[in-house]
Amino acid sequence: MAKKKQTTKTKKESKNCFVIMPFGGYFDQYYSEIYVKAIEEAGFESRRGDDLYRPGSIVKDIWSLTKDADVILADLTSKNPNVMYELGLAHAITKPVVLISDTLDDVPFDLRSLRVVTYDTKLPNWGELLKNDILMSLSEILESPEESIPPAFLEVSKTKTLEVDEIGKQILELKNEVNSLKLLSRKGNGLSQSSSKIYVDRDGAITRRFTIDTENKPYKRMTDVI
Repeated sequence: MAKKKQTTKTKKESKNCFVIMPFGGYFDQYYSEIYVKAIEEAGFESRRGDDLYRPGSIVKDIWSLTKDADVILADLTSKNPNVMYELGLAHAITKPVVLISDTLDDVPFDLRSLRVVTYDTKLPNWGELLKNDILMSLSEILESPEESIPPAFLEVSKTKTLEVDEIGKQILELKNEVNSLKLLSRKGNGLSQSSSKIYVDRDGAITRRFTIDTENKPYKRMTDVI
């Protein structure tokens, strides 16, 4: 008797919801007790920027999370500049976004034409109300994602993006790391200056050398620090 061939079921990959919001204090409590629950009930896996605490470029990690997300949840409360920056990235690549805030005053005027979920912490059951609103918004956004994106970005979807080759990208990344080291060095004692040189050999391999020198002169202008 022939043996029946065993088949294994592959688990369907879950959809991701990237949450962009301020970190720390009561915001962390909002995230764990309200946002995550609503996101998971809507059938998404919740991700946040601080899930990726590791050495490397924070901007690169945020960009990766933004590109991989199926939907974005953005809390604009307190007009946090990092949140606004990350929201701009999401809109630029036409990611559907659910906007939330405790007041419309924190929502940029240009975005008030979009639907914004607001919440009032003075209400006794505000957390449950906010959770239900987020859950409903995530469900609706799947049906009409274009309604959560400023029309200007949809109209320029054919715009060419700036591209570089692999070596050029590596050089830019190394330069960013060098600039970060310079700032860290100068913040350390206010006097040291770091410099570096980047070399590309005939095989295309990239190497870098760092030198640190200390000069007894303070930085007086902002341009001296950059």
